[in-house]
Amino acid sequence: MEQAAPAEVVDSPVQRARMTGYASGNFGKNVLASTMDVFLLFVLTERWGVSPAAAGLVVMIGLVWDGLCDPLLGRLVDRSADRLGLYRRLLFVGAPLVGVFFTLFFLDPGWRGPAILGWATVMVLLFRTAYSVCDVAHNALMMRMTRAPGAATTLSGLRYMFSCLGALTVAHFARAFVDPAVDGGGYGLLAVTGGAALAYVATLWLSAASAPRSVVVPGASAPRASLAWILGNRPLLLLLALGFVQALTLPFFARSFAYIGKGIFHDPGWIGKALTTLALSQLVALPGWMSIARRIRQAHMLALALITTATGLTLFAAVPAAIAGIALFGIGNAGLQMMIWVLLANAIDHGECQTGVRFEGLPVALLLLVLKLGGGLSGALLGQGLSWIGWPVATPLAFENGANLLTMAWAVPLIGALVCLVIFTRQVRKATSAI
Repeated sequence: MEQAAPAEVVDSPVQRARMTGYASGNFGKNVLASTMDVFLLFVLTERWGVSPAAAGLVVMIGLVWDGLCDPLLGRLVDRSADRLGLYRRLLFVGAPLVGVFFTLFFLDPGWRGPAILGWATVMVLLFRTAYSVCDVAHNALMMRMTRAPGAATTLSGLRYMFSCLGALTVAHFARAFVDPAVDGGGYGLLAVTGGAALAYVATLWLSAASAPRSVVVPGASAPRASLAWILGNRPLLLLLALGFVQALTLPFFARSFAYIGKGIFHDPGWIGKALTTLALSQLVALPGWMSIARRIRQAHMLALALITTATGLTLFAAVPAAIAGIALFGIGNAGLQMMIWVLLANAIDHGECQTGVRFEGLPVALLLLVLKLGGGLSGALLGQGLSWIGWPVATPLAFENGANLLTMAWAVPLIGALVCLVIFTRQVRKATSAI
């Protein structure tokens, strides 16, 4: 069985450089993930003429397929006697494939009707399959770099900082996706997506190169993942429930920005402004959340993040034109997303402490599965919601339906934040106190 490399002090120069190099992969990952998350539905409905309900199904099929691939990959990597070596190989080989499929998706073949719907579905499935391979490898690699005290909080914060920088980059180029007038006949969009793909490959390769070297014991075999290990890990099960609820509901907010900008404010520039505000607020808030996480209990930290998120949504509901609600939502969401990966690292350590066996790939894959299942269902529900409010494909939204669009944008994530706060906070407190 592979033995972990000796743990380094988190504050050592080598470990800081290694953590930063690894975390940079979240920049490329989030450039691609945010683009698909925010603009996939919009491109399908507004550029390619797909109905909102059908477009929502494409989003759901892609994410659900991605999520279903994750546990299979997780089991495979956990069986490897050299997990670190396998993580690196998957990143080096898989990243270019992800970039190619991502760029190809946004090359409009000129088809419409069932043909474009079939093209979109096939390309999304190819992209999601390759993305799943790299996603599992990259996230599982984190679990090998969080063994020292305080490392999980530090590394999770660094990862999310790079994710925010990726989101800022997407916001800067938002007009290329939502405003055909600045697209240059499709070449502008090709340049943007091609650059995003190159950034993804470069940062994932840097992550792989920054991984510590493993020590493999000849002749040793890796343990096989046990269902009992998963079912007996209460912190992990609670985290999976929390992850699903927030992934099902919170993405409604940012995914609605493109439709709000076009249908409510009639200003493509508002979309970039909203996305920039969301990303900047998260980026600025992260150092504070990292500091708070080292001073208070994890359950209290989670509750504070959820309350802040809910407050931001309430403020947006009261004054949609004000950008403050988006900023406050971003601040709370930064704390929530950071804590999800901190809690996962702790749940894996908890399982190892309880059983003497450490699994990484499968717990990471299960979390990715519930996040993507929730996100996929969220996309389908948004498409159905757009159909319900009467969103007209490729034409302006009627004034009387604007209020319904705004309500859907803030009410669904607000309900999700409150459900997480009421149901899970006490249970997470009990679970994490045992770690």
